Amino acid sequence: MQRSILLSLSLLSLAAVAPAFAQSDRAGLTRITPAKVDPAPAAAQSDPFKPVYVVTSRQTHDAGLSTLARNASARVARSGAALVVSELQTHQLTDLSRHVHEKERRCGGYFAFDSRAEAEAFVRNDRSAEAMNTAFASYAIDNQATVTPWLGQVSEANIRATIQSLSGNWPNRHASTNHGRNAATWVRDRWAALGNGRSDVSTELFNCSGCGSQPSVILTIRGNELPNEVVVLGAHLDTISNSGSGENMRAPGADDDASGIATLTEVLRIAMANGYRPKRTIKLMGYAAEEIGLRGSKAIAADFKARGVNVVGVLQLDMTNYRTSTAPDVRVINDFSNAGLQQLLRDLFATYLGGSLRLGSYTCNYGCSDHASWTAAGYPAAMYFEGGNANGGYSPYIHTANDTLASVGQSAQASVPFAKLGLAFLGEVGKTAGR
Repeated sequence: MQRSILLSLSLLSLAAVAPAFAQSDRAGLTRITPAKVDPAPAAAQSDPFKPVYVVTSRQTHDAGLSTLARNASARVARSGAALVVSELQTHQLTDLSRHVHEKERRCGGYFAFDSRAEAEAFVRNDRSAEAMNTAFASYAIDNQATVTPWLGQVSEANIRATIQSLSGNWPNRHASTNHGRNAATWVRDRWAALGNGRSDVSTELFNCSGCGSQPSVILTIRGNELPNEVVVLGAHLDTISNSGSGENMRAPGADDDASGIATLTEVLRIAMANGYRPKRTIKLMGYAAEEIGLRGSKAIAADFKARGVNVVGVLQLDMTNYRTSTAPDVRVINDFSNAGLQQLLRDLFATYLGGSLRLGSYTCNYGCSDHASWTAAGYPAAMYFEGGNANGGYSPYIHTANDTLASVGQSAQASVPFAKLGLAFLGEVGKTAGR
């Protein structure tokens, strides 16, 4: 993958951005009207009939992809997973996503590539077995002095306001649309404003092949003592729906995944408001094009691997704001993620959220969200997931025009524990300089 940095800013120079955020500050977030962004070049827009090559599990292929795909080839990953490489047309990715969601009752399910050669190389080079079983770092919980004071500062209203902005300012955030690009720029500006005045904080937009017009967003807090050890917290920017198409698609994506971006934004707000200085380098990421083959996260993980970046832990937050009263409050994804990090997520919950809250688990299967990109690249990753319902499911509204805040009672209360856990992950894996 070719890495293209559109913008890298020292936040000392962001005074010009401040007027757009005149009604917000680090103590509280309000809904912001999106700034105008020039349309993406025509070359960035996807040809709907362009061939695209997908890697799926054999289960997904046999359950229905075989009726859409052609030139399928069975493969076995180094982890032992039974996979299939097959060819679709770009417009059929929406059908594939719908199939996985409606027939298999799960999300994601595939990686997408511009060429068969790239797809085959991805399977050959898959390092999931190593990533799932290797101990990459000692994940000790010993930074309560930093984390505990943060937890009471989490604001449901702030999380709700960010979800409302992301799900209400544009009809969709699909990677192929100008809305998707504008939403990414909005998130970049929001995060930049929260870090304004910090010389150790910077933001950038990261383009990738196959991501359409939407870049990923990366905010970096440079580590003070272990700057070459990197901790990643991520969520995805884009949306998809079976209602409409192109610029007119109705895909508000309040839960999937405005809730994850909003949760990360609240984590960042609190860390910056408290002057947090990490030992390790922290990177918050809003991934492009998750819904069409994990494109954004896959490109970033591949770039980091090629450059030898030492990532010691990745947390994914994909869907945090749907829970029925009888369901767990939080679930830990128990497959395609690092065993040590899975245990850390459980331990963080027990240490910081124990008591009346309940923790569950969820089997997500192959390629279900952006943590899978990091796992495939050989990095340790894990994911917290929404409580869903008592039957083990998740929000029935995702990938539809009804994935709105109104569908969950205009509340972001279900996301509050995730913001606290994100803060715990930040403090306990990133640590605090001088301690």
